[in-house]
Amino acid sequence: MRKFEFSQNLRRLPPYLFAQIDRQKQELKKNGVKFIDLSIGDPDIPAPKKVIDTLYKCAKLKENQKYALDQGKYELRKAIKAWFKGRFKINLDENREVLPLIGSKEGLVHLPLGFVNKGDYVIIPSPGYPGYRGAAIFSGARSYELPLLEKNNFLPDLDKIPLFVRNKAKIIYLNYPNNPTTALAPVEFLKKLVKFCAKYGIILAYDNAYSEIYFEEKPHSILEVKGAEEIAIEFHSFSKTFSMTGFRIGWACGNKDLINGLLKVKTNIDSGIFGAVQEAGRIALDEEKDYVSNLRKIFKERKNVFVAGLKERGFEGICSQATFYVWAKIPSPFKSSIEFAQHLIKKKRIIATPGVGFGKYGERFIRFALTVDKGILKKAVRLIGGK
Repeated sequence: MRKFEFSQNLRRLPPYLFAQIDRQKQELKKNGVKFIDLSIGDPDIPAPKKVIDTLYKCAKLKENQKYALDQGKYELRKAIKAWFKGRFKINLDENREVLPLIGSKEGLVHLPLGFVNKGDYVIIPSPGYPGYRGAAIFSGARSYELPLLEKNNFLPDLDKIPLFVRNKAKIIYLNYPNNPTTALAPVEFLKKLVKFCAKYGIILAYDNAYSEIYFEEKPHSILEVKGAEEIAIEFHSFSKTFSMTGFRIGWACGNKDLINGLLKVKTNIDSGIFGAVQEAGRIALDEEKDYVSNLRKIFKERKNVFVAGLKERGFEGICSQATFYVWAKIPSPFKSSIEFAQHLIKKKRIIATPGVGFGKYGERFIRFALTVDKGILKKAVRLIGGK
């Protein structure tokens, strides 16, 4: 049988972290082993009932069973505009500055295909969402790994980016509230970031998927910063805000030329979002503000229980400012985050995500997802602390 070789880009791509974790879970299930899954950010809380009812009703309509418009339904774009104005006081043009997506991951990964040429740099945070690295590789770009260090509150030091990288960089990805570190970005940093990108002509791809999962301080939109409309495109997710992970719907908004470039890429790759899913998304934005408030309360309770338990067991460097994750240093006897993650799987039957899977600067950290019931989290933290 003839053997086919992967492309150079595909060979450059590291194994996808969550696919590896999923294989381990499947192996445990196959062997009948019970485990606690604190690995992937897939909430256990059902999507809003109105959203489910709308999806069911609208799926029966023939108009929603046809090809969707690449730009998305006008009604959905209007709902996004209204939600954004209510949340961030920013008035978007629904025809030129809003683009519904088949999940924010899709847009984040497709963006470089519209703007990056071979030899350009894409700046990716480390630790950071693995999709950013894949986006850079598929576009043929060179990657520059930007450290997010604990001593800097997991904010990048833009001044340390080499001049040759700045001058050849086409896109920088950043994500606050941050996955995996949970850190928030203060306004002063966002202002510096916008000025930096404007000075060097760098596109700012601001991943704001966790904008509504916070506990005290409200996260910001990058578009609240003066000048951001010239260089930024921001991504939002129904997955995190409304627990609609499997629906695959999100949006991009911001600079009209960046939106137009992403739309041109999508026009040649996909055929839009299922119309019934778009209607479900519109209902979520228009009518489910109480749902989001309750979601925050649930995750705050879970976070408080889990963090208190980790502290009692001597964990250090715990960060849980926002999102539904807890980011913590691994215990000192362990030499690497992978070693500790394997210890949790084999000895405790707990699946968590090793920090190094998010980039080399994530080493010596572990990420726990708070996507199980509070009682299960209490059990998990007891197991983690045992011998």
